Amino acid sequence: MIIEDLIRLGRPLLDGGMSAGEILELVSDVNNKGAKNFFRHVFVVELPVKGSGTEPVTLPMQVWGQDSVPEGKTKKVTFLPDSKRALGVPFVLPTGGNPLHPQGRYGVPVYPCWDRHLRDFRESSDAVRHFLEGRLDRTSSITLEERVRASLADVIHQRIAELTVSDNKILGVLVLVQCGDKSAPYAYSDQPSNYDLGQSRLHPGKFIVPRFELILEAVWVAKLAEGASMGIRDGTCSICGKGERVVSSYCKAWPWALPEWNCPIPQGGNEKLMVEGIVLDAPCYRALTLGASVFGKLTKVVHRDIMRELFSPAADREGKNVAFRRKLNDLPTIRGSAYLLPIHEQALAESAVREAFISGIQGMLSFPPKTSAVLDRYMDAVTGFDVFLPEEVETADYRLTLVYFHGDVGRGDVHLRAIIQDVIPSMLRQLKEIARITSETAVALLRTISPSASDRLVAYYRTLYCSVPYVLARAYGGSHVWNQIEKSLRRQPLDALRPTMNAGRRMNSLAARYPDTRFDLNDEVIFHLTFLDFLSKYNRQVVSELRLKEGQLDFDERSLPMAMRPWKELLSAVSEASAEDLHYNSVAELAFGCGVLIRQFGRWYWNATGKDFLRHRVLTFGTDLSPDTVWKCGLAKVFDVAARYDKLRLSEDFRKRVGVTLAEFDRLQDGLHANREAFMSAFWSGHALQGYDKPGSASSETVALRSLDEAIESNGSERSNQ
Repeated sequence: MIIEDLIRLGRPLLDGGMSAGEILELVSDVNNKGAKNFFRHVFVVELPVKGSGTEPVTLPMQVWGQDSVPEGKTKKVTFLPDSKRALGVPFVLPTGGNPLHPQGRYGVPVYPCWDRHLRDFRESSDAVRHFLEGRLDRTSSITLEERVRASLADVIHQRIAELTVSDNKILGVLVLVQCGDKSAPYAYSDQPSNYDLGQSRLHPGKFIVPRFELILEAVWVAKLAEGASMGIRDGTCSICGKGERVVSSYCKAWPWALPEWNCPIPQGGNEKLMVEGIVLDAPCYRALTLGASVFGKLTKVVHRDIMRELFSPAADREGKNVAFRRKLNDLPTIRGSAYLLPIHEQALAESAVREAFISGIQGMLSFPPKTSAVLDRYMDAVTGFDVFLPEEVETADYRLTLVYFHGDVGRGDVHLRAIIQDVIPSMLRQLKEIARITSETAVALLRTISPSASDRLVAYYRTLYCSVPYVLARAYGGSHVWNQIEKSLRRQPLDALRPTMNAGRRMNSLAARYPDTRFDLNDEVIFHLTFLDFLSKYNRQVVSELRLKEGQLDFDERSLPMAMRPWKELLSAVSEASAEDLHYNSVAELAFGCGVLIRQFGRWYWNATGKDFLRHRVLTFGTDLSPDTVWKCGLAKVFDVAARYDKLRLSEDFRKRVGVTLAEFDRLQDGLHANREAFMSAFWSGHALQGYDKPGSASSETVALRSLDEAIESNGSERSNQ
C-alpha cells in the first residue's frame, strides 16, 4: 500500500533531524519552478493588534528575486526568486480544480494571486473583498475584527492600483501578517535578516520576521483540517493502531485518492464514507503529508526516447518508424518517482541512523546540476527518469521503491504502470555500469558498419544504449518492459527468446523494401548484437554471481537455443579459418554464416552486373524472406548464378564454405522453422557485418546516415523543448 510507504517515509523526517524551515520547504511550493513568478509581486499587509484601533497598512510592493542573465546562445530570461525570503510565506499551488477559487485549508494567510485576481484588484475593492472572504474563513491562524475586514480590502486595492500592468500575465502573492501575540506566526525584530518580509510601517525601524516553528504548527493544523473535512470519528489509526480521534486519509498533498475517484474502494467516490476507509491519527497524517510532498518532489518525467519505445510496436520496424514521427504531446506523459525506506523501522530509533537517513533523503531531493563531479550519482540510466543517489544511501540498510504512472494527478486520475519495491541501491550502480560498457559495444558496431558515422550520431547511440529501460523496452516491447525492469533490479535471469523474435520480425518487416531500408536494418543489427552483449554481461555478472552466493549452479547462457559465438569470432570462422574446420553450433550461427556468404557473393555479383544479388535474385516480387528462401533461393543458387557470368569466378575456398554451410542446413533442419526469427536476425547480422574490415565496404550507408543525422538534430530540438 503506497500510503503506508509514504507514512514510513515521512515519519523519521518528523521525528527529528530537520528544522521547521526545512520541513516547510518540503510541504510547500515555495521552491517549485511553477511558483517562482509569484514572487515578482509580493504584497505584505500589516494588520494591527486586536483592540488597538489602528487601521491595516500595506508595505510597498516588493520583488523577491531577480532576473537571470542569459548566457551563451540562451536568450531567455528567467526569474530567480529569493528562496530564503520566500520560505517565510509558504503556500501550496492547487493541483486540480479552478485555481481562482479558494481550495483546501491555509496554514497562514498567504494567498497566491493569479493574473485575473490582480487585474480585478486594480479595478475594485469589491474584488479584493470577495477574494478574502473565501480564504480567511479557511485560515485558522488568523481572526480579524469586522472593522479591520472592512478596511482591509480598500488598502489592498489602493496598493495594487499602483501596479503597472502589461499584456503579459502577472502573478503575485498576498501576505497578511499580524504580530504582537506570542503565538503569532510573525514577529517584529530590531535587525533585518535574510528571511524578513520587509520593514514595518506600524512600527518604524522594526522588521517583520517569520517564526518558522509557529508557521509549521499552523500548517499542520490546516492540513489536519483538510482530512477532517472529509470525516472525523472516534477510533484508532489504520496504520499505527494508536490514537483516539482519527480523520479521513484525504490529503491535498496526496491527490491520488481524491473523493471523486470511484474505483472499487470502500468509499466508492462517496465523500461521506471516506472516514470509514483508511483513517489516520494526527502524527500519521502529518507523516503522510510530508512523505507525499517528498514523493511529489522526487517525481520526474520519464525520458522521451523511452516513452517513444513504449508506445511503438515491438515487432514491426516500419510501424515503429511511423510511431516515432508522432509528437510527444500526443503520447501519455509517464512519470516516475523513487523513494527510500529503511529495512528495519527500529534502526531509525537511533538518532545517528535517523540523521543519516534524513541526510540521504535531502541529498536525493537536491538534484544538483549534472556535472562530471556528480554525474556518476545519477541513476536515470537505470530508472529512466532522474534519480540522484548520494553516497549515504548506498548501504544494505535501505531499499528503494520505484513507482511509474501516468494520468492527471490533479484530478486523481492516476494510472499505475509499475511499482517495484525492495530495490538494493547498489544494484542500480551495477546495472548502470553494465549498460555503459554495452553502449560502447553499440558504438563499436556503428563504427564497424559505418565508419563515416558523425560524432553526433555516435553520441546519440551512446546515449540511447546507456539507458537500461530503453534497451529493455525495445527488446521486449512496451507491454513487457515493466516486468523486465523489475527482473533486472531483482537480479533474476533475462531471456533472449522474445527479444530475438521481435528483432527478427522487425528485420523481416524491412526486407520487402531492401536495399532502401539498409540503414534501418543495420540499426536493428546493432541493437540485436548489443542487446545480446548486454544480456550476456548481465546474466554472467549479476545472475551467476547471485546464484553462486546462494549455492546454486552457475547460469550457462550457452544452453540457450539461440545463442551464438561473439560476432567477430564467428565471422572469422566463416570467412578466414580453414573451410575443413567450419561448423555451426546452433541455428543462429548457421544463419549468421549464410548472411556472411551471401553478402560476400553479393559484392562480386554487383561488380559483374551492377545489381544487388539479394534484391535481384532472392527478394523477388512477393517473396517472404524465410530460412527456406535464404537456403533454396539464396545460398543454393550461387553456383548456378555464377555460371551465367564470366566475370563471376568463385574461388575453391569459397565453394567449400558454401558447401559446408549447405550441408549444415540438412543437419539443423529440425530447428529452422522453430527458430525462424532467431535465424533471420542472425542472418541480417552476418549480412551487415561481412566485409567490415575491407576498404570502402561501408560507403553504401553514407546517405542513410546523413538523413539520420538530420532526424537526430530535429529530435534534439524537441528534447530541449520538452
